[in-house]
Amino acid sequence: MKKITLIIIAVLMELALNAQISVWDGTAERWTHGSGTEDDPYLIENAQQLAYIAEKTNENVYNGVNHRTMYVDTCFLLTVDIDFGASSGLEWEPIGTAGNLSWKGKFGGHFDGGGHSMSNINFSYQNTSNFFGIFGMMEGGSLRNILVDDAEIHISEAYAYTYGQSGLILGYGSNVIVENCINKADVVWDHISMDINGCVLGGLFGQLGNSIVSNCHNYGNIRLPNVELMHDGAYIGGLCGVIYESDIDNCSNLGDIYVQGGDVYWGGIAICGGIASVMSGSMEYCFNTGDCDVNIVVEETNNNVKSAGGLIGGVFTSTLAISNSYSASNIIMSGNNLPTYYGGIVGFVADTVQVEVTDSYYLDNIANNNYGIPQSEAFMKTQDFVNLLNANGDFYAMDIMNVNKGYPVFERYYSVEETDFANGISVYPNPAKDVVNITFSNNAKCRSIDIYSIDGRLMKSQNDSFNKINIANLTSGLYLIKVRMNDGKEFTEKIVVK
Repeated sequence: MKKITLIIIAVLMELALNAQISVWDGTAERWTHGSGTEDDPYLIENAQQLAYIAEKTNENVYNGVNHRTMYVDTCFLLTVDIDFGASSGLEWEPIGTAGNLSWKGKFGGHFDGGGHSMSNINFSYQNTSNFFGIFGMMEGGSLRNILVDDAEIHISEAYAYTYGQSGLILGYGSNVIVENCINKADVVWDHISMDINGCVLGGLFGQLGNSIVSNCHNYGNIRLPNVELMHDGAYIGGLCGVIYESDIDNCSNLGDIYVQGGDVYWGGIAICGGIASVMSGSMEYCFNTGDCDVNIVVEETNNNVKSAGGLIGGVFTSTLAISNSYSASNIIMSGNNLPTYYGGIVGFVADTVQVEVTDSYYLDNIANNNYGIPQSEAFMKTQDFVNLLNANGDFYAMDIMNVNKGYPVFERYYSVEETDFANGISVYPNPAKDVVNITFSNNAKCRSIDIYSIDGRLMKSQNDSFNKINIANLTSGLYLIKVRMNDGKEFTEKIVVK
């Protein structure tokens, strides 16, 4: 698998600490800056302009063939933090709500969140869409550098005609690239109800197919206190509900999953996974330290399954390859006596599929199902375990800041020097090919921009206040870009040149 991200950026949670916050008032207005290209994206400078993307995408237009895909090959860059106004009673209709009972569109553009935070959100479930999130349904396109940052988000009533793919960032995506996306909020689906089939829920993404997921992380706990499903079941993942025929790398889940009460009527399954409930494709350099505690009743009929896995809950079709990954998860499945499958790395595996797990490890309190290698909790918190994980590349480091219960974290946590981000600087696109853009909030000015090779050689220097630097003459690889501000402050970021 070709990596989209090696060690692309410092933790997005530290970006734009003092950025301007735009509070949504329920209206929409068109953007006024940018041309929509990669080098000159449309700038989304307030919540109303973000709502305009949703308004135009979700226009109910029948074309006689299929749902429209809006903003194909169009680029957007968010320049402010967004408050969606839930505390004022506002409900957000996802960007892209194409569904069985409407002719609303899908989003197909490229949206860069710039590391800005999104908070105080409540989703509108009054429409007939099947897909819920800040973005509802995507066909092609990409999502990058999006941060959901809140203490807790309550979704009072989640109802859909079928499945209801839901994630805080994206409900459903096909042929999508998602990079550098983070959720910090605990999310509570107070009541899940589906008329047909089941529910597909993830901390960041509901369901993805034929997609690439890189450097995405969930820190929030997921709670489902009341679940009522018909015909199928519950598919719940810390990062993503379901991922088909996709590649995922450098991703993690640190949040716990709690299904505190639920029923699946007329047959079905319940699948829970630290990264995803169900997956096919490839995974490398991923970890989960969140627990799975699922209390759900599933009707006892033929071929029904209850299953949980430290990384993946179950594999039902095609193939799955996992490498250089680990799980330190506690798993509890209760509710009734339907046969239950557990796995430190993968739970249920159908007889017709092929699963290959190499150089991957799990906490030895889970019964071994021949996928992965068990290790003790004590050993998994040592430098020796970090060295074992890094046998094929330097991706992991000791948890010296105690952000992951003492288990290894990604080396990127410590790869960029401590800096003051008060000027709200964003670097994009990343990876880049011809030009790197740099934006500043609060009218901040830069004195110089320098680009260094990873071994410290100065490759390019620019001593002016322009907000972009040409990199067309640089060879592909990893570089450091250093921005010096007029007030003496400095900002250092890693960039990948394609």
